[in-house]
Amino acid sequence: MRIEKLSGSLILIFMTYFGHAIDFTRINISWQYDPLAEVKLRHRVIQNDDNISVFLRITADSLSSWSTELMIQSRYESETHTTLEGYEADTLLSEAKRRILKITFKKSENNLMVVKISKSGIFLYYDVSLKNGLLPFPSIYPADPDGNPVFENYLNSSNFSWKGADSFYAQQYIEDFPLSDPPMADMKPLAPSILPDSSFLFSDSVSFRNNHFYVVRRDSTTSQGVTMLKAAPYYPEFKQLPELVDAMQYILNEPERKSLRNSSDLKRSFDSFWLKTYVTKFRARNAIRNYYNWVKQSNRLFTDFKEGWKTDRGMLFIVFGVPDEVYRSDNEEEWYYDQGPSFEFTVISTFFSPKTYALRRRVDYQNSWYEYLAAIRRGINE
Repeated sequence: MRIEKLSGSLILIFMTYFGHAIDFTRINISWQYDPLAEVKLRHRVIQNDDNISVFLRITADSLSSWSTELMIQSRYESETHTTLEGYEADTLLSEAKRRILKITFKKSENNLMVVKISKSGIFLYYDVSLKNGLLPFPSIYPADPDGNPVFENYLNSSNFSWKGADSFYAQQYIEDFPLSDPPMADMKPLAPSILPDSSFLFSDSVSFRNNHFYVVRRDSTTSQGVTMLKAAPYYPEFKQLPELVDAMQYILNEPERKSLRNSSDLKRSFDSFWLKTYVTKFRARNAIRNYYNWVKQSNRLFTDFKEGWKTDRGMLFIVFGVPDEVYRSDNEEEWYYDQGPSFEFTVISTFFSPKTYALRRRVDYQNSWYEYLAAIRRGINE
């Protein structure tokens, strides 16, 4: 069942622990994808020598009525756990609606930290993988002007720096990947082999180009790195006409795509599509607002080396909405819709993204896909 919008607030208490391990194949974590969930968590992991540090950002309406517990376990389907002992918890930022913590502890054989958030019988679980695909996490990370880590996989400002080393090695790639194919299509390579546009060294700050992604490492010899997409200042939103048109591709039929590609007046063709589809200006405006909100949320949640709306999970999120149930294991993720299909993703490690979620495509998704697209175009989601 989908978790509805939460009320209340959040207080952090790192003095209590779970009595048993959490099996994420049985715990519904769909709240992590729900833009209406009041509590939102993001994290970034770094590793220095024998220590692991987890930066944790927790956002809520206030910080007074929720409690938080920590534990560490070997994997997503563990039967046992270990209490997190001998750690340090530093508060880097404390505001009315947001707190950033840095939790540091000794490296062990355990590969998963679990955060339990609870209040009045509501229990939410958040997973922090301590392994970067098949590799440890790097010791470097991007930081905002206040020195706090950037938690997203994208940079929408030029005012950032890098921490964790005296110098850094970057490889630049252009982000021109195609959008995901429909769920009933044939599987294609997720991250084709491409050569970098350029490679360069920099110190703590650097100027990255929009619409490019970067793999940043301590030096050219290490395999541990951070992949970041450099986007426009308004990202994860889209505001420019070409990007708005690109993001329509999932809901267009082939004649409409051809018409937009060949249009000599793209703005007029864009407006004409929405008005023709939704009949009145009022309904067209609502449809545009709703559709691009899904695009924005997809970019926020699923951006890796390419924009979130182009990924398999982003595609399904835009068309089918927030899944009612989500279950996760070390190498898989499952989505279920109460009034729709279910989807399975395999976690694949690539050079650009240690955790890329690849949809297991099936021919029998075709009917559901076209039914949901038809519903969008009838204005069901207005």
